[in-house]
Amino acid sequence: MNTQPTLYRSIPFFEQTFPEIPADSVDVPNLRYGKFYNKSEGRLDKGMLFKTKEELMEAVQDHSIRHARCEYYATESSKTKWKVLCKHNTEEQWCRWEDLCWQAGSEYQLRKFNRIMEEIKKQDVKAFAYLDQINKEKWTASHDGGWRCGILTTNMSECINGVLKGARRLPVSALVEITLERTVHYFHVRAIKGQKMLQNNQLWTDFTCNMFISWQQKAVEHTITKYNHAQQSASVVTRRQNRNGMNTNVVKIANRECSCGKWNQFGIPCSHAQKVCGAYNISAASMVKDYYDVMAYNNTYSKHFEPVQSEDYWDDPNFQLIHDPTIRTVTRPGRNQTTSIHNEMDWRQTRAKQEVQQQQGDFSIQENVP
Repeated sequence: MNTQPTLYRSIPFFEQTFPEIPADSVDVPNLRYGKFYNKSEGRLDKGMLFKTKEELMEAVQDHSIRHARCEYYATESSKTKWKVLCKHNTEEQWCRWEDLCWQAGSEYQLRKFNRIMEEIKKQDVKAFAYLDQINKEKWTASHDGGWRCGILTTNMSECINGVLKGARRLPVSALVEITLERTVHYFHVRAIKGQKMLQNNQLWTDFTCNMFISWQQKAVEHTITKYNHAQQSASVVTRRQNRNGMNTNVVKIANRECSCGKWNQFGIPCSHAQKVCGAYNISAASMVKDYYDVMAYNNTYSKHFEPVQSEDYWDDPNFQLIHDPTIRTVTRPGRNQTTSIHNEMDWRQTRAKQEVQQQQGDFSIQENVP
């Protein structure tokens, strides 16, 4: 039984007459078994054959350099069998960098952003230098001036993908129908929701109400020190909880800003701002941005769609569609195969994928690994 710690993930491998080395199938879409390694091509495929041990080691080293995320190495488990192993802790480290990068970009407070960047710098100077050279207004919430309103990504295609998720490999006519039907349903549901909020005399949307009330409850635990009555400024100290808390934030009601950055980002008075508003006898509800109003929400989805009649009542088109016969040209024996290009809709999140792999024992050490 092998007692080596679970630090490595074995890449599957097939036995041949020559020592062989496989590459990760993700990097190799077209597998070519039995082909000898060619240094000039710089390509590493599954089932590729090597004449000498030195040639195999050189290929593995070159592959590790070109694929910086993983560190591969070769080991001999028998006279005719070789394995390529990838350090699992390197993959975990890469996920750690991704998490830190996301935390830095989504952090609203400048001091917390700087602290996360210092953590990235300790772990990898090159990663820090790469992020530091990018204009921080383009990717960080702490430097964008509040223009994103708490939205970290501005890709509208991702929003459309979320609405149309599951509409894949359908005819063009079916894609048009499902796009229209889901859009109509999207507006119909929200129009009804807006009418109910108006009937209930609700001031803001549910998201705004929940956030405002949550911060209002936190404001009770803060302590305040007034400074300037003209600017209606004050310093607010949060309550200590375990090892957290006791942070000082500066609020200026006249400028509608708080050093925590949340008021500027979301357009809703944070707990610190609500504490200062109460001290100066100001209604914090009047500081909420107008676009959170129920009327604004209702006006957004007040437009309606007209039902589509039968095709017999459609106007005749003034153009003609010409099919390209070369698309279905038979290039090989048998039935033609069609595949879709994978995008973000097909990719699984890294964390969910790792949990499934750990449950299935994907990272367990093989007994025949020395």
